[in-house]
Amino acid sequence: MEYTISPSAKRGIQLSNTIALILFFLSLIVSGTYYYWYGWYMLTYLIPTIGLTALLVIILNAAGSINFSRIWLSCGPPVLITFLSISSKIKYYEQQQELDYFTFRMVMLGTSVIPWVVFSLKEKPALIISSILCLVILLLHDPLHYAFGVPYLQEKLKVYNYYFTNIIIFITFTIITGSLGFLKWVSEQNEDKSIDLIEDLALANKILMERNTEIEAQSAEIQAQSDILHSNQNQLIEANRLIDEQRKQLFSKNKFLESELIEKNVNLTETNSELIKHNNELRQFSYTVSHNLRGPVASLLGLISLIDRTMISEKDQEAFNHLVTAANQLDQIIKDLSKIIDIRHDIFKIRQKIDLESEIAEIEQVLRRDLENHQVEIKSNFTNCSQIYSIKPMVTSILYNLISNAIKYRSPERKLVIQINCHENDDFYLIDIQDNGLGIDLKQNRESMFRLYKRFHFHTEGKGLGLFLVKLQAESLGGTVEVESEINRFTRFMVSLKKPVNIERQVLTQEPYAEIFYDARINATGVFWKSEVTSEQYRSVFRKCLEFVISYNTPNYVSDARKQGVISKADQQWMFNEILPPSIRNGLKRIALIENELIDPMIVDYHNSLDSQIKKSDVFLRYFETRDEAYEWLRIEMNIPHPTPYKVDGADH
Repeated sequence: MEYTISPSAKRGIQLSNTIALILFFLSLIVSGTYYYWYGWYMLTYLIPTIGLTALLVIILNAAGSINFSRIWLSCGPPVLITFLSISSKIKYYEQQQELDYFTFRMVMLGTSVIPWVVFSLKEKPALIISSILCLVILLLHDPLHYAFGVPYLQEKLKVYNYYFTNIIIFITFTIITGSLGFLKWVSEQNEDKSIDLIEDLALANKILMERNTEIEAQSAEIQAQSDILHSNQNQLIEANRLIDEQRKQLFSKNKFLESELIEKNVNLTETNSELIKHNNELRQFSYTVSHNLRGPVASLLGLISLIDRTMISEKDQEAFNHLVTAANQLDQIIKDLSKIIDIRHDIFKIRQKIDLESEIAEIEQVLRRDLENHQVEIKSNFTNCSQIYSIKPMVTSILYNLISNAIKYRSPERKLVIQINCHENDDFYLIDIQDNGLGIDLKQNRESMFRLYKRFHFHTEGKGLGLFLVKLQAESLGGTVEVESEINRFTRFMVSLKKPVNIERQVLTQEPYAEIFYDARINATGVFWKSEVTSEQYRSVFRKCLEFVISYNTPNYVSDARKQGVISKADQQWMFNEILPPSIRNGLKRIALIENELIDPMIVDYHNSLDSQIKKSDVFLRYFETRDEAYEWLRIEMNIPHPTPYKVDGADH
């Protein structure tokens, strides 16, 4: 079996083999020297025997066990030298020499550099463990000898001074390994830079060779053209004559083109008018479809609600649940379609309170099948910013596109994990979405990655619209999109969304007689009546309020009716029949009415009629004398913390 070995691995094999051979030959030299000085003792044959173990490194490298061979080369020598020292002293303890307790330690100190030679700084676990083991064995030299009953007990050198050598050994070890570590770091940094420079140089050389080829081709072409030019010099006069004739023909054709251009412009104008007409028809068609579908879907939901689930068999329960989910999703799609095709209305520019956990949960429900099939894990952390104020459909689209893109372009080599965080500063909400997928080559694609129909991977379906829409929507919300990525490692999108101002007083309609507004903090539609109103004005305001309640399902309604005047019986009944029921069906839960002391009998009658209508539903109705009291009640009911004070008509609220 063939192994693919990187250059750094080859270098590690060469270094470890070389060091192993050096240790073996040094053992032979030391054994010979020892025999020359001391004669034939146990050490004379133990030293070369231990030296032979170094050759095990070459055998392990040849077998492909590169990491194990280096660990053995790093840790084996100090262990074996300690064994050799203890064995020799057990054998010749009575004949021990003072030098015997230093020589072995010096050899061990020398072998402590081996881990820093054969391991890279990127192999931190093996490097640190091997180096620490060498240091521990070095520092345990005397305790191990003491444990085996062969301690240093010479009278020529005090034991206290002798043990102080451990400190010197530790300092020397630190200097050697620290210097080697720094040298290793500098060397590897330079090596990485050299690799980058070599790659850049190879690319530059390739480009240069291509350009040289082009230049050579151009030079040959120029030479050929020069030959042709030289041969055509005699034909220059004839060519000039032909040019004059062609100039006359061109002048004639220009006149013809001018008349044709005028005709084309006329046709273009007609086509543009036709396009506008078709566009208006398409918009009307979309509007009609979305609104005509609401009735059947509402009927479908109503029929589903009438079905007694206890009568459905367990076998059909799952299908029925899917039917309910599909019907609700269809209803939501129609509502969203109504919002999109009705963008000409100012009410669809409002900022809502958006709960990010709920948004992610809804997107997970939509993408549930993909998440389950591919075992995708979505981790979210909204501790620093759990709610934002923005345009909900756009924020949903941004999150959906980024999450679905991460699923599409996941790596087949690992489980997809998507991390979503959010925090904020004084001006922006900052949403961070990171995945561990295939990544994007930013060197080549940074300038074009947000262009329309731009794609970076073609192994999966897609139209290249997702990132274009994300950037377009983020910028329309006053924000930006930034990206960080590494190929086959990660992709991180950082979306900033501008914080809106005056979210508690977003004016929907401003008339001399009334102002319709939306308070995003307490999720309430509100009306400030400025003067007595006519029947037409009264109904117009309530129609617009109903439109907003239906579109955004706002649960709260605030009405400052202190200047509203008297409402006729017919208008009251119209409001009870046409406005109140659909508002309740679309989520209205609380009504806060701000009124002066009730004196006028017609106004009292109006309130009595309203009370009787409200009692038939689950809506809470409260009367207040000031706006502050109304806002405080809604804030408590919604369990919302005190907001930053703001001004309404010169008063703090």
